[in-house]
Amino acid sequence: MSALDDLRNMVLAMIKNALLGFDDMLVNADNVLTSGLDAWGPVTGVSNALVPFCMIIIGITLLIELAQVAAKVDIIRWEHGLKICVKVALTRVFIDIAPTFLEACYMQANQWIGNVTFTGNNNLGALVNNDMDTLVNAITGLWSILGLLITTLILVLAIKACGLIVAVIAFGRMFEMYVYLAISPLPCAFFPLGSGDGGGFSRITAKFLRGFAAVALQGVMMIVCIRIFGLVMSTEITRQISLASTLNGAVAVSELCYTLLLGGVVLVMSVVKCGSWAKSILDAM
Repeated sequence: MSALDDLRNMVLAMIKNALLGFDDMLVNADNVLTSGLDAWGPVTGVSNALVPFCMIIIGITLLIELAQVAAKVDIIRWEHGLKICVKVALTRVFIDIAPTFLEACYMQANQWIGNVTFTGNNNLGALVNNDMDTLVNAITGLWSILGLLITTLILVLAIKACGLIVAVIAFGRMFEMYVYLAISPLPCAFFPLGSGDGGGFSRITAKFLRGFAAVALQGVMMIVCIRIFGLVMSTEITRQISLASTLNGAVAVSELCYTLLLGGVVLVMSVVKCGSWAKSILDAM
């Protein structure tokens, strides 16, 4: 085997490895976003450990609320006391059911995710690799192969990095979900803090619940972005492959890599924005 064939095989292996790695990263992200709460047991243990501390917070918030009521009115009426007692009782209930309630919200979001279906191809690297052998083997000349190596080296690394970023964000979203579940009793303990007249409830609790709902909705949006990416890019990649026969082999390979990189960058930007989009929808900023 000549040095030219060795160089051609090296370029081909590098491109295939990067494109298939990109596919694997998207599959990992998809699996994480659609998976259940496998670590639910240990997270529940953390939540239970916080309950005694939460009882102290409830007592403190009760005293603060009574002090605010006393500062606003000359005489504390029984209605004020009743409102505060009801809020304290509700707080105790919220602390007990918070993990279960949040898990139910997560399962609802997972059900929505399961219903997100598009008729696109998410194995874009495999789709490109089907024709990559023919395109690369059609390139003749040492300088053409070296030029392709230099051109595609950064491209394929960037493509794989895009897949890695998407997977990291998906795993980060799951970690964030577990953290929310683990500390859920803590923000619920601030529920009695209201408007100072015995009514209302704490904005800390409300913001926590909206924040968790936003994280759950973020997963739905990320899946939508990934599925739309597969739908749009599979059509574009197929079009590029159909035009490859009219182009020089090196140019055709570079164009396919550029197209996939462009789609990967757009996907990364969309996935990164999903968190802020979800929070803005639910006013959880």
